[in-house]
Amino acid sequence: MKKFIAAAIVIILFSFPTTGYSQASEMASTQDSKPYKLRPFRIGAKLGFPNLVGGNLEYVTPLLNNRLAVNLDYSMIKSSWLEPSNEENYNVDDSDQLQLRYIEIGINYYFFKPGKGLYGSFSYGMIRLDGTLADMAHSEDSQKRGIGMIDQGHNSFNVKLGARWGGLFYFRPEVGYMFNTLPKSLNVDVVFPDGSRETQTEEFEIEAPFDLLFTGFIANIGIGFAF
Repeated sequence: MKKFIAAAIVIILFSFPTTGYSQASEMASTQDSKPYKLRPFRIGAKLGFPNLVGGNLEYVTPLLNNRLAVNLDYSMIKSSWLEPSNEENYNVDDSDQLQLRYIEIGINYYFFKPGKGLYGSFSYGMIRLDGTLADMAHSEDSQKRGIGMIDQGHNSFNVKLGARWGGLFYFRPEVGYMFNTLPKSLNVDVVFPDGSRETQTEEFEIEAPFDLLFTGFIANIGIGFAF
C-alpha cells in the first residue's frame, strides 16, 4: 500500500509540470492569435459580367469546418430605366422594351480560413432576355414594318476564383470561366400587321476588348456587409 501511494505521488509530481506547461502553451497561443469572428450571413452588390449590376447573398454553412458556403446572385435591368424621363412628346408605346435577368446559384469553398480569404466557386447561371422591338423592317421589303418579339435564354455551368477581404464590411473580386459561352447573335420573331411573321437573326457588332466576354470570361467585383 505504501509503495502504491509513493508511486502515485511520483506520477503526480512529474505530470504536474507537464500539465502546467501545456495549459500555459494553450493560453499563449490564444493570446498570440487574434480571435476571428465568423459572420456567416452576407448581403451585398456585384458589378461585372455577366451579372452586370445586382444583388448577392451568401451563407457560410457549418460544413467542412465553416469553409463551405452557398451563394446567390440576382440582377434585373429594364430598358425603360435607361430612357430619358424629361424628353417632350415621349411615347413609351413607340419605344423598344427589353428586360435582362440573371440568376446564379452556387457554392463557395474557402481554402485557408473559415468564410474568409481565397475561395473557389462552382455555380449554375441563367440569363434571360425578353421584350419587344417596336419598328422592325421586313427582310425583303423595307416598307413593311412589324413588331419584333424577343424571348431568349442562356444557361451555363461556371467556375470562379475569388477572394473575400474584410469583416463587417467586405470587398470581393472574382474571375472565372463560363463553360457555355454566350452567343453572338439574337433571334427576333417579327409579326407584321397582315398576320405574317418571320424570324430574323441579329448579329452583335463586338469590338475589342469586349469580345473577350463572349469567350466565356467572367469578372466582377462586390461589396457588402456581413453579420
